[in-house]
Amino acid sequence: MSLYPFLVVVHIISSVIWLGAFPAQLIIEKSLASAKGKSGERRLASVYLVLINIGGMAGMSGILVTGILLVSILPFYSFFNFSADHWLAAKQVIMVILLVLTFALIIPSGKKLRQLLGADLENNQPLSDEFYPALKKLSKVSLILNLLVLINFLLAITHRFLG
Repeated sequence: MSLYPFLVVVHIISSVIWLGAFPAQLIIEKSLASAKGKSGERRLASVYLVLINIGGMAGMSGILVTGILLVSILPFYSFFNFSADHWLAAKQVIMVILLVLTFALIIPSGKKLRQLLGADLENNQPLSDEFYPALKKLSKVSLILNLLVLINFLLAITHRFLG
């Protein structure tokens, strides 16, 4: 059972990374909107894409792996058992939704934006007319994803108080 504390710590750290990317993303989005058409716009857009990518990968991977391991090693938890642990089953359903959103929308949108951004981040040419609508779409999906992550976090920290 000495694996349990380690898994819990990694699980919590992963959730903090994932949740921490949320306010950072909002700040960078605001900065990017004010930098539209100005020097440094491409670099800031690149930082935005890297933040979504790394924050999401680190957070989701850590949560997914440790969550599966925790449910597997703890005898009183199970997968998608709504009758015994409704809070955990709800978290698991939300995680499946997060995975679908990530693989179906976030990753393809991020790749498209990366291509539109181009390799030369120091290029002072304005971004294409296609870039900002695609960024807005990614931003909306990412906002939904982050709100689901927040709901999952709240389910985790309040389940002891809700019965």
